[in-house]
Amino acid sequence: MLKTLAPGAIAHPCHLADAVPVAAATGFDAVWLDLPLEERPDISASREILARYGIRAAGFTLPVEFRKDEATYKTGLAELERIAPYAEALGMDRCITWIFPFSDTMDYGDNFSFHRRRLSDVTDILCEHGIRLGLEFIGPPSMRFGHKYEFAHTMDQMMELCQAVGPERTGLLLDVFHWDLAGHTLADFARIPDVSWVVHAHIMDAPAGRTHEQQQDAERCLPGETGVLRFADFFEGLKRLGYDGPVQPEPFTPSLGDLPFEQAAARVKAAMDSVWPG
Repeated sequence: MLKTLAPGAIAHPCHLADAVPVAAATGFDAVWLDLPLEERPDISASREILARYGIRAAGFTLPVEFRKDEATYKTGLAELERIAPYAEALGMDRCITWIFPFSDTMDYGDNFSFHRRRLSDVTDILCEHGIRLGLEFIGPPSMRFGHKYEFAHTMDQMMELCQAVGPERTGLLLDVFHWDLAGHTLADFARIPDVSWVVHAHIMDAPAGRTHEQQQDAERCLPGETGVLRFADFFEGLKRLGYDGPVQPEPFTPSLGDLPFEQAAARVKAAMDSVWPG
């Protein structure tokens, strides 16, 4: 598995050229592309800096806001058409997004059809460049409170959406926070058909002293900081599948932004190492 630095996830969003030296200095294997991308990205320069530091470009976050109106959605598709060739040229074969676990306007069936239609358009573009889309389910019950309709918020429901869009095009983004708070266990990994269904993985910890119902999606901790989440089972499940792709810390810790970028990355890397399987 690749220890992957996503600068934006540690409060230091930046372009690839700024991320790569820091990733190398702090012991990461790969970087995750931050957006927005430069207007005219230099493929040769990006390849050169990756090669010089021995860092892989693991993937990027979907720039398409598919949840909103048609005009916003079409603008996002145009941006994806611009970014995807650059990503392919750097060897990226993964892209990720998250799925809101609710709707106030569409019931489950209508929302499922809506996601299948729009994500099919997205993956049409990605597939032209050899890139698969990882879909993240959002597990905390608090995210569904107060909304009219629930939507996919478990691993099994997200696999159904992947199947509808096309398993050759999509897969799971497995996040230990959402996996744990959705009530999943190590045994649930056995329902994933094979390792090709896992596109990406996120790790972090959750605040202590809260019930599952009290946990909030945007309030997280460094990996291993509280010991609330079940890292051992999560990593064991990935290991049994044979997953060797990127694993990205996503602690959403605002105080990291007060540190110099390299110091913040080093702190996150040390936390990641504390829960990494031997």
